Amino acid sequence: ACQSLGRLVKEMSFWLISVPVGAIHKLGTTKAEIWDGLCKALPDIDKHKMQIPELRVGTLDSLMSLSDDLERIDRFVEGVVHRLEKEVSEGGGSGVGPTVDGTAPETHLTRFSWDQARFPIKSTLSELVNMIQDLVHRTDEELKVKLMDYNSIKSSLGGCERKTQGSLNSASITPYVRKDDVVYSEKLNTVFCAVPKFAVHEFLNNYQTWGKFQTEKMGEINGVVPGSAKELASDSEYSLYRVVVFRLAEDEFKTEARNGRVTVRDFTYQDGQQRADEEELSRLKKEESQAKGKLERWSTTSFSECYRAWIHLKAIRVFVESVLRYGLPPNFQAMLIKPGRNEDRVRKTLNNIYSVLAAPGMEKAHDDGPQSRFFSYVDIEIKYTAVVD
Repeated sequence: ACQSLGRLVKEMSFWLISVPVGAIHKLGTTKAEIWDGLCKALPDIDKHKMQIPELRVGTLDSLMSLSDDLERIDRFVEGVVHRLEKEVSEGGGSGVGPTVDGTAPETHLTRFSWDQARFPIKSTLSELVNMIQDLVHRTDEELKVKLMDYNSIKSSLGGCERKTQGSLNSASITPYVRKDDVVYSEKLNTVFCAVPKFAVHEFLNNYQTWGKFQTEKMGEINGVVPGSAKELASDSEYSLYRVVVFRLAEDEFKTEARNGRVTVRDFTYQDGQQRADEEELSRLKKEESQAKGKLERWSTTSFSECYRAWIHLKAIRVFVESVLRYGLPPNFQAMLIKPGRNEDRVRKTLNNIYSVLAAPGMEKAHDDGPQSRFFSYVDIEIKYTAVVD
């Protein structure tokens, strides 16, 4: 479990299993008897019937080929669903977490009904799988583009905000510099220095000697205008000074300043810059908020579409595996089981009541423990995220 915006987000799972009807008299000759048998074996466990229509089977070769592809496609679709789920959960705008047409994903799963309009059963199994794969692939590509665009805006905002944060040795000094603090001419320039508090006394005593240059008439002279150091701002760590220097001595002054543990700020005064920076920050905050809202709304809608498609893919998987395992014509009962914290007990019970389905020697797979995902009955896991207030 993890915390997301004050809500507990828990990863949980359902087991989608299927059992053949009438193949083993002991298990039941009708779907109702199969269901009753499960209810008696696991009376305290959350479970639901899953109604899967009779889909077009095709050839055995096509089924086996599709079965090999389905697991890979399922992993891809699940990955996209969970990425969308993450965007919706972290956005937190709705306050209720991901939904499928306003319904909790778990509720949608337990009340599953095949969507004939979106996925017509007259289509072949391969066509149905391609519909789902194409839908999710397009969504995945669009998600990548939208995330890239949003992160670009977010990065620009972060850079703009960082200018206003931190100490005077790194934060923007635009708010502290007025026009009359700056001296700029053919021969003079202004240097801005962030001086550590512990070094201010030393700086004020020595800065006028930092930087000399040669003249024809007067020989070597100091390159700093005497008394030009002026404190413009101060925080808990640094004081910001401006110093006026001759351009011929500017480079040497900066070198001496750095040697004296002073941070020389690279700054050029521009009239109206502070207001422009504030407007830029305001613009980016608004842009980021709008982009975040759009991404969340798109993710909410896309999650709903992809989750619905994903559950249909799970239904196709259980149908294909059931036909391959139990034969034709398709006659099986699909059931959803939510083991919760009782995985070991539930698995042991299922392995016991359906042991009659095991081929000779297959009991060994049951003894391998929960790590083994092959059982005498069809078993497909559905992982999902539940948001708990």
